[in-house]
Amino acid sequence: MPITADPSDINILVVDDEKDVVEVVSHFLQEEGYNVETAFDGEEALEKAGSDINLIVLDIMLPGLDGYEVCRRLRSRVETEMIPIIFLSAKTEEEDQIEGLMLGGDDYLTKPVSPQVLVAHVKAVLRRSGVEESNILEVDNLTIYEDEYRAELNGEDLGLTLTEFELLRYLVRHPRKAFTRQQLLETIWKDAMMVTERTVDAHIKNLREKLGEFAKHIQTVRGVGYRFVREEESAEA
Repeated sequence: MPITADPSDINILVVDDEKDVVEVVSHFLQEEGYNVETAFDGEEALEKAGSDINLIVLDIMLPGLDGYEVCRRLRSRVETEMIPIIFLSAKTEEEDQIEGLMLGGDDYLTKPVSPQVLVAHVKAVLRRSGVEESNILEVDNLTIYEDEYRAELNGEDLGLTLTEFELLRYLVRHPRKAFTRQQLLETIWKDAMMVTERTVDAHIKNLREKLGEFAKHIQTVRGVGYRFVREEESAEA
């Protein structure tokens, strides 16, 4: 039976000697709510790959130990032999892909690859390995049913609009992280035209009214925007 986990309980190790690649991949994985560890060479990857790591995104052309050797050693250790590995490499030849998969890689992606495609492969490999993301978020007396696009407070449906739902889900998925109004616009409204930052404020206001006392968890960060906190803190940051 698959293990259902919140993304914040899933730890992913990103290994690449190119700092910009590590930063981009880490950013998009963190946006999905995953915890991300990073390594820039094979030795560091072996040090950080432990039983607490749920998946590894691994480059092949690393200084010192290359990705193939890292994979080989991981598969030879009891505590790491079952960790899913996705190769992400500039090596595009068919024999390179075959070698990676034969050594124990669970997937092989060639650079450049869009972050969205990488995230989709990460989710697919996690599912195949028996780790599925929970589609229900719970914080105190708030329950968010992601598949149903609805939320309940104290067992009562909040009657959220689609945008209010997406806004609440996104903030809850990234606790304590402060988002600017522009970041929320780009994430929630995406390609919407003629939408201003005041639109964010209006939706936050409506959302807070529907949440009642629970609205204390959505904080205004002065000079920045908004954040969600799980624990009760000061009303304004």
